Amino acid sequence: MRETMLDTDSADHLAAIFNQFTVPMFAADRPSAQSEFKITCINQAHAEATGFQPEALRNVALRDLLPEGEAATVIGRYTECADGQKNIRYLETLTLPDGVQRWDTSIQHVPLADGGDRVIGTAFKVTGDQYAEGTRMTFDNIRFFSSLADMHLQNLVSMFETARDQGLFHNDSANRVSQLCSVCRSVQRSVEDIRETVRRAHPETAGIDSNAQAMLNDLGSSTLRALYDSAREVS
Repeated sequence: MRETMLDTDSADHLAAIFNQFTVPMFAADRPSAQSEFKITCINQAHAEATGFQPEALRNVALRDLLPEGEAATVIGRYTECADGQKNIRYLETLTLPDGVQRWDTSIQHVPLADGGDRVIGTAFKVTGDQYAEGTRMTFDNIRFFSSLADMHLQNLVSMFETARDQGLFHNDSANRVSQLCSVCRSVQRSVEDIRETVRRAHPETAGIDSNAQAMLNDLGSSTLRALYDSAREVS
């Protein structure tokens, strides 16, 4: 089912997939190894965090988006990801419409049917605070893991609903799948309740601290791999 694939040639559809998730996500494409990367789309969470307007970014080259030095660094990382077909996770500081921001970013390579390359990423804004180290790391971990849980659950719901809507299940199976989707959405609401409780109790932990992220090394990129592989399994 191509509708669930992250190699879709429709930027609108890819953005719709990303908008199912509450963490900032983005994609950049290049037609060939000799071409430059251009932004394909970002989700609404990314737009709210950075100040970029999603439609204004479509098909914009990275070198036209960031200061020269920052652009060169980002292009180098995307190129490394695509050429090596590997996951990369890193901390970066970028000059964005809402100011200079520090990000914990994970990127994943997705090969395109026309021979081009797509880099898909998730990013968590890193902010400083004055909380005790142990408390801060605990709440950062809660926010991080709950975001990943939300991504997994939404991906599962989307695949089930697509299969159901395309008539790939018998009536009895379709009813059971609908019930399973309802359970997943209930869990999602519980996860969001946890995150909201943390936000209200300790707004200082709204960002993902770099020390906490070091303890969670590779989890962000692993989630992207799971998202991509799960989509391919139902194709």
